[in-house]
Amino acid sequence: MKSKEVMDFLKIYNRTEDELLTPQELETKGVFSGEEEFIEFAERDYNTDKHWAFEIKKEECALIVIDLQEDFVNPSHPMCVPEAYRMIPRVSKVVNACRDLGVPVIFTAHNIAEDCSADFYKFWNPIKDGAIKEGSPGADIYSGIYPLPTERVIRTKHAYCSFAGTDLDYVLRNLGVKTLIIAGTLTNFCCESTARTGYFLNYHIVFGEDINATDSAIAHDATLRTMRRGFGRVLNAEDIIETLKEGDKKYKDAVEKEAAAK
Repeated sequence: MKSKEVMDFLKIYNRTEDELLTPQELETKGVFSGEEEFIEFAERDYNTDKHWAFEIKKEECALIVIDLQEDFVNPSHPMCVPEAYRMIPRVSKVVNACRDLGVPVIFTAHNIAEDCSADFYKFWNPIKDGAIKEGSPGADIYSGIYPLPTERVIRTKHAYCSFAGTDLDYVLRNLGVKTLIIAGTLTNFCCESTARTGYFLNYHIVFGEDINATDSAIAHDATLRTMRRGFGRVLNAEDIIETLKEGDKKYKDAVEKEAAAK
């Protein structure tokens, strides 16, 4: 009987079993033999946390809080993401831990105006109708998690990616940051875009499993899977706080396990 992973693959790609490559056609010795095992191998890898990839060092970290704005978080506003609203207590806990530990906290605020709207008005009717309009109260950071006066807020953000057209990279490099802790909304748009670009700029990426939120559980999970497989480490809020306070035990355990397996 075919595994669920193989059956899902066949359904999504509209393939039949006899189209799958055989062990004679597709094989990596010791890893997989044939396309069925290849599919199952990939599935395991998407769900494997690669904690050995890099060590999280408190003095090299910054927390990037992405687009937790009134229009995206406040339930009375037009683009509210309910999970973003519900996760605010967890995000606040991480923010406060970073403040206490001297880890920089940087906020971003996505805002759109007529002369920097790109195709946003075509894809998002609420934005066309005035949501996250540049300079509007709805585009400001959500009151329940507002930045301190000393904290940097990137307000020149007109795209999904927090690096695109902003001074975020300059700010991070000036602070000596090497590892980005990603939190915010939407998981699969602004948060994932920022994480990807950060990775391309040679930052280590820590992606918060329960401090990022979007409007689709499936899309959220897809981003986590992609992050795990090839972009960064996925940790929940409690693990992030513990690692910043106590050191990166998961990294050390994973490295030791890898060494013992060789």
